[in-house]
Amino acid sequence: MRETIDFGIDLGTTNSAIAVAEDGGARVIKNNDGWDYTPSAVWMPRQGMIHVGEKARQRRMADPEDAHVEFKLQMGTTDTSYEFRRAGRSMTPVELSGEVLKSLRQDAAATLGEPPAAAVITIPAAFGLDQSNATTEAAKLAGFTEGCTLLHEPNAAALAYGFDGTADAAPWMVFDLGGGTFDAAVMSRRDGELKLLQHAGDAYLGGKNIDWALVDKILAPAAARDLGLRDFERADQRWRKNFAKLKSEAETAKIALSRHGSVEVFTELWDESGELQPFFYTLTRDTLDDVALPFYTKAVELCRKALSQSSLRPDQIERLLLVGSATLSPGLRELLADPRQGVGIPIDHSQDPSTVVARGAAIYAGRLRASTPVPAPAVGEFSVELHYETESLEVTDVPVAGVLRASADMDFSGYAVSLHNPGGRPPYHGPKVSLSEDGRFFTSVAIDSNTRSRFTLELTDASGTRQRITPNTLSITHTQILKPDAVLTHSLGVEMADGNYSRILKRGATLPATGDMPYYTTIDLTQDDPNAVIRIPILEGEEADARHNKQVAELEFRRSDLRWDLERGSEVTMTIEIPKIGVPVARAEVQNEEFHTEIVAGGERPKEDMLRTALRRVESRLPDIKQRARTAKSQRSSASLQQVEERLPELRRLVDLAATDGDAALAAERDLRVLDERLDEIERAIIAIPELLARIARSLRDCEELLPDCGPEERHEYDRLKELAVQLTHAHEPEVPELSRLAQHLEDFTEYLERVSGKLDREIFASLEDASRAGFLVPRDRARELVAKGRTAIARRDMESLREVILDLRELVPPMPHGETPIRPDVPAPTPSPGRRYGGIIDRRTGGTP
Repeated sequence: MRETIDFGIDLGTTNSAIAVAEDGGARVIKNNDGWDYTPSAVWMPRQGMIHVGEKARQRRMADPEDAHVEFKLQMGTTDTSYEFRRAGRSMTPVELSGEVLKSLRQDAAATLGEPPAAAVITIPAAFGLDQSNATTEAAKLAGFTEGCTLLHEPNAAALAYGFDGTADAAPWMVFDLGGGTFDAAVMSRRDGELKLLQHAGDAYLGGKNIDWALVDKILAPAAARDLGLRDFERADQRWRKNFAKLKSEAETAKIALSRHGSVEVFTELWDESGELQPFFYTLTRDTLDDVALPFYTKAVELCRKALSQSSLRPDQIERLLLVGSATLSPGLRELLADPRQGVGIPIDHSQDPSTVVARGAAIYAGRLRASTPVPAPAVGEFSVELHYETESLEVTDVPVAGVLRASADMDFSGYAVSLHNPGGRPPYHGPKVSLSEDGRFFTSVAIDSNTRSRFTLELTDASGTRQRITPNTLSITHTQILKPDAVLTHSLGVEMADGNYSRILKRGATLPATGDMPYYTTIDLTQDDPNAVIRIPILEGEEADARHNKQVAELEFRRSDLRWDLERGSEVTMTIEIPKIGVPVARAEVQNEEFHTEIVAGGERPKEDMLRTALRRVESRLPDIKQRARTAKSQRSSASLQQVEERLPELRRLVDLAATDGDAALAAERDLRVLDERLDEIERAIIAIPELLARIARSLRDCEELLPDCGPEERHEYDRLKELAVQLTHAHEPEVPELSRLAQHLEDFTEYLERVSGKLDREIFASLEDASRAGFLVPRDRARELVAKGRTAIARRDMESLREVILDLRELVPPMPHGETPIRPDVPAPTPSPGRRYGGIIDRRTGGTP
């Protein structure tokens, strides 16, 4: 029985692999074909017969209606299914992934004589919660009964590359270009801890994009020309089999071009009359590099984004770890090494990129205790519940503790345990440690460096006779770095009633994680209005505008769910909990009532008509924003708009494919959301610059008026701020963030001058004087006396006396009549609407994103 999980799985878009931990390292388990990896493909020729792997991948070319590939990218969608025509059955992406995992589990059983009960399964760091939850569900379907731990692929790669064997040093970057996903991750090691510092990724960027680009731009046009194929487009279902063949040939040719300068593509395609015709094409490495360049460039941009967010330069990164079969391309490696066009970080490709993630997952799994229950001991035997860490930074004084149990209560006085590692270097034989009366013990052991040490536990009674005990072994691995903590790679929060996004759990939080925050309702919930509903969307993402994030759940409650009426502005405490293993939960607490929802459901695949509507909206916004950028003479905004326009042709192509290609639909939805947010940013910048310049000029004028009543220190600070304002406002094109900081600083400085000069006190006194004149302050005689005293203080420039007068006058302000409460300015008033009336929540303290 294994003490640690030991098995690691890379569940890939194109290929998958399984490895097992051995002696501190990991070994890849070969499949029945003798390969280190298994194609992520499923073929069902008839009911009850399922093939996984290379045979299924090959059948995809001739039988695309009964063989399916690349379903990983649809994980997390709720309405996607794959039809198997001959079998008369459909399967979801989760079920297909479950079949791949089941095949890997069977390979492990065939090699080691045991099917794993649990495993560590890797996922892209770019995966959202819905995709992660779907992966966990697939593992259950595959028979992993003891649950599976999810590990981000960059963490696994860093472990396999030996990051745990280096001293604290410069960070590394992982460049993981898989079959369908891309991750760029900056990893650091400090004080024995491996951390993912920053991540940037794309869940729809991978080798398959290059394969399809070769088909769409090179092979399909050539086939249409050579064979006279009309309307030969991927969206046309008549040519489905031909495109399946060309896609497979493109993938094979791409792999071959990593070793050769050119390859011959040959296949047979169906012509207009349904006859098979031979198709030949010579594909060169230069052609491949030209086609792949936009995808490589996008990956490089994500690397730069991760570096920027980490506040690191390329020369501060020790090495770039290549992961994924697509990184075998010489053209990609040449680009990455270029400091101008690429990233300019020394490349490390010492590991097999196709299996490195599986091996890293197995190394991680070798440090996780298996959740094996301790069996009840038989009469005359004993069981032990052991407490120890499976990994240690130290080689001596490594603690081990335990509690023994017998079949019946007994006194363990006189009993002793000892730990032995006869295979150690040198062999280790621990001392006998006496048990307490209730069977407890504590000891420490020495372990071998940089490997796994396996100990045998011996139990003896008062006479020194050995007793049977279960379990009687334990293993501890010496490491230079502790296994990395799981982290949240996408923030979670709520959409507020004003349309802003409020983060409750921020990306980078260590899992398990819990976050909570108070909010306030925007409408009343009363018995007189049964249609009123408080609706709280739960979002995943980073954008301030809630529209540009992904909704992952929703909470609702109405008056019938509560004990009492709920006034607008009532507090609601929102909590989000993310466990290491299990289902995330969102909770809303109000009036001591709790409403909760599991964050499990994925979204539906976007419909083609919705995507076309969103595309038209983006296209229609461009001319107006371009004109405003020209009017504002903003070259930076114009350049950003040019980048948006350059992305539109590819976006239009994805939308055209959306009806028949689920991956294209999801990628189009994501890109449309990104471009819409980019246009919002450009629009805000165009509007913001004139407004910020006006705020700065107004604050400078206000400061000048206040300075005569201030001292030399205030004059010096004003001169400094004015000089900075001149520099920024006369810049060729000032930066919005810098202008915003200066405008805020000047407004804060103006408030400070108002206090120092006494202006603020004079304005407060004037309002109280008006209230006294109108008869609002009582007693009135006392109010008139204080007003006269205040006028005298102003005439004498005696600000201290004026402040005392103000405090005394405030005491004369009568309380408001019962039941009248000032409306909170940051809580929007409800808007009447027919039928159901929705309200939401808002953060009273900021009125926006924290």
